[in-house]
Amino acid sequence: MTEARQTVSGAYAKIEAHELLCAERYRAINEKLAWVLGGLVALFIGLLSWTLVQLYALEPLRVAAAQRAEAASHNPPAAAPANRP
Repeated sequence: MTEARQTVSGAYAKIEAHELLCAERYRAINEKLAWVLGGLVALFIGLLSWTLVQLYALEPLRVAAAQRAEAASHNPPAAAPANRP
């Protein structure tokens, strides 16, 4: 095997090439993470919105059930007549 003589300028050139490659990889990873984080934020906002809509839509049912329960507590139901054969 022949050994090539390495110079300082050659070493700096290799380091520069390596730094450019790493910077490109870091930029690609950073872009992908930005998309993932944006998607997670959108998902969180969507779930929060859906939850609030569900709570708002069910509020009239809760109010009606509370009113029925209050009315039932003031007026107990009459005893049902016995069925005779």
